[in-house]
Amino acid sequence: MIPVTKLEEMGLTFEHWMAACLQAEAKAVETEELLLVQRRAAEHGRWDLVYNLSLIAGLETSVLIDANGAIQIDWGSPGRVPLRPPVGMMAPFRLWVHTHPGFHAYWSSTDRNSLAVAQGILDRALVLGAPGVKESRNLVGEDSTKRIGVTGPLSSWTDQDIVTWDHWLEADNKIKIEVLV
Repeated sequence: MIPVTKLEEMGLTFEHWMAACLQAEAKAVETEELLLVQRRAAEHGRWDLVYNLSLIAGLETSVLIDANGAIQIDWGSPGRVPLRPPVGMMAPFRLWVHTHPGFHAYWSSTDRNSLAVAQGILDRALVLGAPGVKESRNLVGEDSTKRIGVTGPLSSWTDQDIVTWDHWLEADNKIKIEVLV
């Protein structure tokens, strides 16, 4: 597990964190305490906390952030969580983050399908895994950036290398979400 630090910067206490961890361990992932911590972590770009909760629960989780900064949190099974925008969220979506708890950070066939379907409405995606963070950006146009696919909708998605958790945190790579009014 990744060390948890600077909770107070998100308005959280150690007690909030411990309550969320106990809920995650019990797989009670829809509880108010756990969702509060997960939402605050997402708002502050603290994907290490989102990953830790997923790892403790042994379940994949998904965070989708819309054009206005609204956050949708979903939980799935140990091996799958869908990209599922609910009614009322505003496209284009800024960011989709999901986890592969305890496993490698890679674009699975399910993930690739989700990225292909969302090609016109999603800007950026992260997959969080044991070694770190893998990012992809939806870039239209010709350049030399490595892509997930050679042709079709996946050819607009970059295929960036995994950034290890220690480097991600050291570089302060937080992807913060600003809520538009």
